[in-house]
This record gives sequence, C-alpha cells and structure tokens, in this order.
Amino acid sequence: MLKKYLPLILLACSMLVSTPGLAQLSDSEAMNMAGLQRSLGQRMAKDYLMIGADVRVDAAQRQLQETVQRFDASHKALSEYAPNAEIKAALAQVSATWANYRQQVEAKPDPAKAAQVLANAETLLQQTQAVTDAMAKHLGEMGATVNRSGWARVQTQRIAMLYMAKSWNVQSPDLDAKLDTAVNDFETILKELEARGTPNDEIANAQRRARAHWGFTLKGIDLHAKQDFVPTVITVSTDSLFRQLNELTRLYAGLKARES
Repeated sequence: MLKKYLPLILLACSMLVSTPGLAQLSDSEAMNMAGLQRSLGQRMAKDYLMIGADVRVDAAQRQLQETVQRFDASHKALSEYAPNAEIKAALAQVSATWANYRQQVEAKPDPAKAAQVLANAETLLQQTQAVTDAMAKHLGEMGATVNRSGWARVQTQRIAMLYMAKSWNVQSPDLDAKLDTAVNDFETILKELEARGTPNDEIANAQRRARAHWGFTLKGIDLHAKQDFVPTVITVSTDSLFRQLNELTRLYAGLKARES
C-alpha cells in the first residue's frame, strides 16, 4: 500500500517542494510527481558536484540526502500507482538505473568519476522523461501544461548541474552546448506559459516571480563565458527558481484537476 511509503516521504518534506497526500494519489498529483522525478535526478548530480567542488558543502550534503529519499519514495509510490503496462515498463527501466545511480551520488565525490555520474544522470533523465510522457499520454490534455511547466522546472536543476560541472572542470562532452540548450529551453517554456495567459491570480503572480528571478539567474550564467564562475550564486539562485517553478507546476496541476 502507498501508506507504507509515507515515513520516507515525510522524511523528505524538509525539501522546499510541495508534497501531495500520497495515501491516494490523484491523476494530477501522479503527473506532477512523475515530472518532478526528472528534476530530482539532475539535482542529485548537482549536489554531488557541489560537494566535490567544496561549494556550500553542508547544504549540498543535506539536500542530497533529502533528494535521494524523496526520489526513492516517489518512485515506489508511482510504481504502485502505475495505471497501465506502458507506464509500468517505463518505471521498471528507471528502477534498473536508479540502483546504480544512487550508489554513485552517495559515494565520496571523485573528479575521475564525475563524468560517469553526469552520463548516468542523462540516462536517468531520459528514463524519467519516458515515464512522464507515458503519464501525459494516459491523461491526455490534463497532463500537457503540467508536463511543459515541469520541464522548465527540470532546467533549473540541469542548468545548475552543468554549470557546476564546468566550474569543477569536469571533462564531459558538450557541456557548453548542453548548458546553452537548457538555458534556451527554460526561456522558451516561460514565454509559452506567459503567452497562454493566466487563469487566476496565483498563477499570474507565480509567473511574474519566475520571470524576475530568471533575469537575475541569467546574469550569473552569462559570466561563465569569460570563465568567471560564481557557483555559490548560481546554486542559490537556481534553487530559488526551482521552488518557484515547482509552485507554478503545482498550481497548473491543481487547475487541471479541477477541470477534470
């Protein structure tokens, strides 16, 4: 039963992300949770790199532990919720990668192994995306906006992860191109959401806060082109942006739930 996973999820509640009641997952909660898993995979790699690079180590260690627990508990909850064979198969792929990835990110950071952590973070992202896509397909229109807003939420942690890898001089392919893509994806989605209008004041305010904070984050990101890295600024800024996008995605999920 889902209730047996509640202690692990309560342990993770110190993360500044919303946690729906999980005794009986609604479709919108499950969709939001599946999308959040994509962000958490990137977040763990970011924390691993922060610890290795000696950037806000205490905060990174706490966040890593909380994120590992949250990902594991949510994966188990989603596996029990899974309403069809396609979603169950996609979650099984995540299970196989997660066992190894968890061991990697919980180990002592090693510059020689950081590139492999990034590679496995990419694999986990692809697999959690497959789960999210299968969930969106199952839910139809309900899942579309939540999925898109959730992808912007992913980029907040992906940007931080890739930035930290560059700052720590990790030798991994195409870091610059991947960082540029993540930045462009976030900007594109934010514009899309703004163009769709604001169905209520809460969403309007959440969009405005995200837009204002994104401008501040971009200033720090732009410095990397001159090799003038500010990892502490970026990790703090992207965490704030993550919370804002998490709230925006939660609001979209709640909106879709009321419409269904």
